Amino acid sequence: MKNIFIIHGFMGSNIENWFPWFKRKVDSENTLCVIPQFPIEIEKQNYNEWKKMLDVYKDYGMINNETILIGHSTGSACAIKYILDEKIKINRLILISGFNGLLAPDPDDLHNKVNPTFYVSDALLKDVKNYANEIICMYGDDDPYIPQPVLHSLSEKLNAKEIVILGGGHLNSESGYDKFEELLKYIN
Repeated sequence: MKNIFIIHGFMGSNIENWFPWFKRKVDSENTLCVIPQFPIEIEKQNYNEWKKMLDVYKDYGMINNETILIGHSTGSACAIKYILDEKIKINRLILISGFNGLLAPDPDDLHNKVNPTFYVSDALLKDVKNYANEIICMYGDDDPYIPQPVLHSLSEKLNAKEIVILGGGHLNSESGYDKFEELLKYIN
């Protein structure tokens, strides 16, 4: 059975954005889509806490070489770090509005205090290709949160297939993404 895991973003939810729609579209006899709800408490918005949840699925053998791992926003950084830390070979890594570095110039910005626990060094990014048969980066050409050079840079460093969606914003419900037809093309 093919497993698809979606890792939501910072202070996110497994029932927001296009996630429920996507799950309904892909769940079948042969495919299971899992969207864990990661902790929402601010003190648990860190890689170690999120890793604990992913470890449960890994320990049951559900994250494996058949898995498609999808990360949205901070969930992308989490996905990258997890497969590198655990040295898990997966089928496909799809990063939606993904980044791997500080976003705001203010070091006291909440994202800059929380997100760094998810980041890996640029030197390690080149190793991601050893753990995913295919890497895809999808992002909007007008993302209001993540600068275009940051989005493009991650794709370049991963040597990923880059898909830029015109008017896509952050590819979340605020940008009109309660459905995500474009993503379905990269699942089958």
